[in-house]
Amino acid sequence: YSLGLVVFLLAAAVWLWGNFLDRNEHDPARVRAVMFLVLSAVMSFELGVHAAGCTRSFVVWVALLANCWGGLDAVLRFPAAHDLESIFSVKQFSLLIIKTTALALGMNGLRNHLTVFLAVFAYTWTLPVLYSMALPMDPAEQIVKDDAYDVDLALRVWQLAVNTHERHACIVKCKGWWYKNLAVASEQSTLAHMAICAASSEHRSFYTKKVRSV
Repeated sequence: YSLGLVVFLLAAAVWLWGNFLDRNEHDPARVRAVMFLVLSAVMSFELGVHAAGCTRSFVVWVALLANCWGGLDAVLRFPAAHDLESIFSVKQFSLLIIKTTALALGMNGLRNHLTVFLAVFAYTWTLPVLYSMALPMDPAEQIVKDDAYDVDLALRVWQLAVNTHERHACIVKCKGWWYKNLAVASEQSTLAHMAICAASSEHRSFYTKKVRSV
């Protein structure tokens, strides 16, 4: 019963993902955003599984390493394509092996939590397949806008820690992304517009000037 349920859910997930990709084949930003949501859901589920007493503490830390250095790194570098022999692919496969091994050794009673084990095992190895499905077929689209994004996450974190210029550039990009999304939210919702203006004097001043100019 447990295996059948897991297989059914995976088949449904693959079908839904395929339909989503058909509609957003040439929109990597939207695909990446959904990947972030899926990865966040996976991490939340694994924390919940540990909180419920299904796994030992070290499993959470191994899963966090695999999800961040593996999953998050892959999402950040999407839609860049990498060969199977590349360091990126070897690292991803190695992290999957490590996470699976930790899960098998760290279950608090495998028989008692067989459904949980099968579910985590199944989606751990299915997510890379879904990621591969999302990669554009056209090689011209298998690139990121900035080559700086196609860098290992650990190296990027190290550069931010030791390089003042990198930290400043990251802060500027984050602010630009934040203000852009605030502007979009403000234009689409009157309630959001009022809340943003109440919380930010800069936005309130900007929109006041904009109204006067109109």
